Amino acid sequence: MVAAGDTSAPIWSRLKVLVVANNLEARITETSIQVPWPDALNIVREFGTKSTQRTLNFRFRPDISAADRLKAFSSEIRTARASQSSLAPPKTSAKIAAELTSMGFVKRELKPFQLRDLSHLLALTNGANFSVPGAGKTTVTFALHLLTRKSGQVFFVVAPKAAFQAWRDIVKECLADDAPEALLEEFTVLEGREDDTANALASGATRFLISYDLMIRQQGLIASFLARTPVHLVLDEAHRMKAGPLSQRGAFLLNIATLPVRRDILTGTPMPQAATDIQSQLDFLWPGHGLGVEVARGKPPREVLGNLYVRTTKQELGLPKARRHFVDVTMKPGQLALYAIVRSEFLRQFSAQVNHQMGQAQFLKARRSVMRLLQLSVNPSQALTAMVNDDLKIESGIADAVVEEGHSAKLAAVMDHTRQLVSSGQKVVIWTIFTDTIRSLSSALADLNPVTLYGSVPSGSDQDADTREGRIKRFHVDPSCAVLIANPAAAGEGISLHTVCHNAIYADRSYVSTHYLQSIDRIHRLGLKPNETTDIFVYRSKAPPEIGSIDLSVSRRLTEKIRNMQMLLDDPDLHEIAFDEEEADDPVDYDVSLQDIIDLISELEGKMPASSDEDE
Repeated sequence: MVAAGDTSAPIWSRLKVLVVANNLEARITETSIQVPWPDALNIVREFGTKSTQRTLNFRFRPDISAADRLKAFSSEIRTARASQSSLAPPKTSAKIAAELTSMGFVKRELKPFQLRDLSHLLALTNGANFSVPGAGKTTVTFALHLLTRKSGQVFFVVAPKAAFQAWRDIVKECLADDAPEALLEEFTVLEGREDDTANALASGATRFLISYDLMIRQQGLIASFLARTPVHLVLDEAHRMKAGPLSQRGAFLLNIATLPVRRDILTGTPMPQAATDIQSQLDFLWPGHGLGVEVARGKPPREVLGNLYVRTTKQELGLPKARRHFVDVTMKPGQLALYAIVRSEFLRQFSAQVNHQMGQAQFLKARRSVMRLLQLSVNPSQALTAMVNDDLKIESGIADAVVEEGHSAKLAAVMDHTRQLVSSGQKVVIWTIFTDTIRSLSSALADLNPVTLYGSVPSGSDQDADTREGRIKRFHVDPSCAVLIANPAAAGEGISLHTVCHNAIYADRSYVSTHYLQSIDRIHRLGLKPNETTDIFVYRSKAPPEIGSIDLSVSRRLTEKIRNMQMLLDDPDLHEIAFDEEEADDPVDYDVSLQDIIDLISELEGKMPASSDEDE
């Protein structure tokens, strides 16, 4: 933007204030303001109406290069606003099915709810598919690509590596071998150095698959490609950009949002933490439309979205309801003493200063203390080791008690329960957020021939026993492999276990609702038999009411986050999950008082006076 007249005019000052207040990436001089195009669109939307220009006594005059783009932007806003309240799908389900059949899309028959979602998405210029895992988001999106593709257009998918196999397989799983040759093109996976990516993008291929991490490492090359090529860009597990400009992936995706000719996002958990999580996803889908701003200002996301998304629920899939069980286990004395000390230290350090204005260093320190409490709840001996490595002073009596106790009561109960299920011929997946706990469980349950999945397990061929894919295959096909022990952050996406496993045990949970919901969906998804029972067991450590249970805090926060998503997505399954959390008994140990804990700590620290026979 360049000032064509008096730079002391009020509008010029207001534009500068807007740029600074919103922390926009900008170059400001006395007579010009340079911002990325998506931010420029937001400014035009805010100040560009004729009435606003008359009121503030100025005119926006786009140059030749911007005029056509602004005209298209204005048309897109009108279309999107109209679509929010009413939508007229351009094609019936029957017509869509017939078109796909003519393309050779015959190996996989789309279900009625998939045809409905596809019809809805075809009516939108950009779309969001928030269907549950197992509803066929990948299949619907591939069909959408086939129906909307134009000559010279590229289909470009950004996905976590866990989802790569589904995209690799989608072409041969949907299209007949005698389909038109151009439609049978396999995805080119971008996973090498920047030179390799550049060569692949220049090869003439029209279907690409890349991870979020590699996209960021090669963002200059990717942005250049998007700028010169008509691209249909898809974000799989789009909640990964929820941090928006506060993260590298979010900032990059927001900056290039206006370049693709079509954008689609896929995620079953669009709001894993809070309503604002969806803000950046909306700004990516509809840059400059102000939808994210409406959410940030408190407007309910469902009202903001209107008809701009599709959602297939588990109820629509006809899945039998999963059964959730909450098992509360009393802490052992040494564990309780250590937990109480760490909890008191946490309150001493942070109770008066935890707020939205606290510094990043303090926030990270507080978060680390929370993770320590979570670890103490499930695996106190490992937490103790970490505390010693951090040079935290722990009285030897308490440390000795924790070491002598060995596994926590909760972890021991998880292992006993696992053995009971396996002895009855059932397979089990155990979820924990701590890698050390995965290793502890794997060692203790070695006779059950377990496999483990966590962040450092590499992807690769399912013929390699050390890869993620190889371990998953062994769990499926090896009768002696009865247990899978996994971290939901690493294994909660992109795998299906429902054909062989119907029991999930949670040794612990994090505050991230995505991890919990998506890990449930590994065993509770489309393909279950009508009479199949899925059991979810959540283990929690009981603590005295004066101290409070970290597991109860997790349960409360997950309930709130799941309720928020339920209000957005109107999903009965999310209501059931939140209701089960709310109805479960609190993991509170009313048999132990605060004075009992103080006495216990003093005893373990060797501070209690020795008793004598005369006192008895």
